Amino acid sequence: MIDAEFNGEAIETVNFGICLRSNGNMYFVPTDVGTKDALRAIYRDTVAAFGGIQTDWEAYDISEDYGARRRIFASRASEFMADLSAIFDAGALDDIANLQNHTRDIDYYFAEFTDNQNRRAVGIRKATRFKGTIKARNRLVRLVDDTLILIEEDVLRLDQEFDLIVTDAHIYILNVNPMEHLANIVANVAATAAAKVQLIHDTITFLDLSRIRDQIGGHPRVARQAASVAANPNLAAFQRAPIEALAAQHGIKFKELEDGRLQCRVQDHAKLIELLDARRYHLDLAGNGGDPYRASGRQKVSAAE
Repeated sequence: MIDAEFNGEAIETVNFGICLRSNGNMYFVPTDVGTKDALRAIYRDTVAAFGGIQTDWEAYDISEDYGARRRIFASRASEFMADLSAIFDAGALDDIANLQNHTRDIDYYFAEFTDNQNRRAVGIRKATRFKGTIKARNRLVRLVDDTLILIEEDVLRLDQEFDLIVTDAHIYILNVNPMEHLANIVANVAATAAAKVQLIHDTITFLDLSRIRDQIGGHPRVARQAASVAANPNLAAFQRAPIEALAAQHGIKFKELEDGRLQCRVQDHAKLIELLDARRYHLDLAGNGGDPYRASGRQKVSAAE
């Protein structure tokens, strides 16, 4: 999938940049030929890491609890990917002056690549290990002609892989947690949470979610699930009878309001949103009534899998 958008075996230009945590400013950093070659290798290692994951490509699910690595992508046009998309669109940047004075302030680093078809890709990495070796100044040595020589300069360390790669159309996510930090997912979800619940309320006309809408700001996990529900393309097709039946199996109790909508108890708010997000189900394999289950992690499969 990623190889159709960028040719990592034909990288012609490389630019390296950083972003400072204190002010959010991005800068290019001059690099030599050896560093550019290393960045090309990191890009290829990242693509190889994607290739080594034994799952199909799947769209990023904002409410998913990701564990083991999966091959995940998101549209660069997604509302929650705007901060990452802005890195791709940053264009020409100033070179940073006195980098040695800012090393501890680096939030993330990135490499901008251009291939032989003039297509661009940007690899991004949270700078945790990149600046970690700074604390080891005057503790690192290099071996020259069987002699250990102290390295007195600041030393920065490139990682083996990028956390994510951004192309013109997509964002390919290798490490979810750093991506969510860099994309400011928590803040962006919180900012839109009430509107997402209102959208669900307006679309599922037999449910009343007004109380959930008014309280959603203080519940980050429920807010993420609400964002996922709001993005469901089948939301308008949700049916009352199966929702009521599944809700009963999970102890969710409704009362019917004067307008005919169903409103759940306050203590059932999170349960209801989980149910709408397909994170609650009931399984009865032994024919004894079965049990309700809650899924924090899920992966959609085809009938053939």
